Amino acid sequence: MEKKDKNLKAKDIMNPDPVVAEIPGTRQDVLRLFGKHEISGIPVIKAGTTKLGGIVTRSDIFNKINEDQLVLIMNDKPVTISPQDTIQKAAQILHEYRIHGIPVVEKGELIGVISPTDLLKYVTQTNGREIEKYLSRLCAPVYEETPLPLVLKILCITDAGALPVLDIKGNLVGVVTDGDLFSISHLKEGVAESNIGIGEDEDVWTWEGLRDIMRLYYATSKMELPMVPVKEVMITDIERVYKKSSSSSAAEKMLDKNVSQLPVIDNLGSLVGMIYDVDLMKALF
Repeated sequence: MEKKDKNLKAKDIMNPDPVVAEIPGTRQDVLRLFGKHEISGIPVIKAGTTKLGGIVTRSDIFNKINEDQLVLIMNDKPVTISPQDTIQKAAQILHEYRIHGIPVVEKGELIGVISPTDLLKYVTQTNGREIEKYLSRLCAPVYEETPLPLVLKILCITDAGALPVLDIKGNLVGVVTDGDLFSISHLKEGVAESNIGIGEDEDVWTWEGLRDIMRLYYATSKMELPMVPVKEVMITDIERVYKKSSSSSAAEKMLDKNVSQLPVIDNLGSLVGMIYDVDLMKALF
């Protein structure tokens, strides 16, 4: 990393106009924002102000299925950073807490957000050690016949952002992410259907990446996933990285392919682990 980059502050790299949710608000409000903007977490501010109230993520939604009010779902004590803090500190926070957004706060007011993507370009400028030195502790492979409700359960228990999918011979055949369980689906308030296929109702909106083999319906008190094997919805055209590759090359691939994780393989093509963008943050401190 160049010397001038080492002197950068949080205020220099943050997104000064992040997507936000407001309180009072509901889970439906957040789900719409997640779908519209294809994001996994957002700061929550008090309506009519820029005062930070908390953060809400997909994990919060999954783990508090029975709550509807945003104030009861969100994390009201998020880790924050000052605009004058260094990018090294930002990288350390992202790595230590394994989060994908740090609110930049000044005198209690939200002025921006820093994500791993904002820092990956600086990782590409480092010499970088081999990927195997940065392997994530979160790697929970699932069998391709695993039904979606169990996939969701595993995501919740492990708090992993993605699960590699293996066939009966142990070969890597796909990846499924927590985002897939949102962005490939329909959301419709007050509906608890479980049929498969694309709806044609004009009041049901979809997002890029929608697949016609699954619907995720939002009911007033629960989410329901059909008993479809994960192989039906997993991403099969997956990017992967060799364990001896450098961290800088992994960062380049993440930026180029717009992904936040990569399966790591050995010279035989066998899965040895996962690397996430937050793991690569360690290259900066």
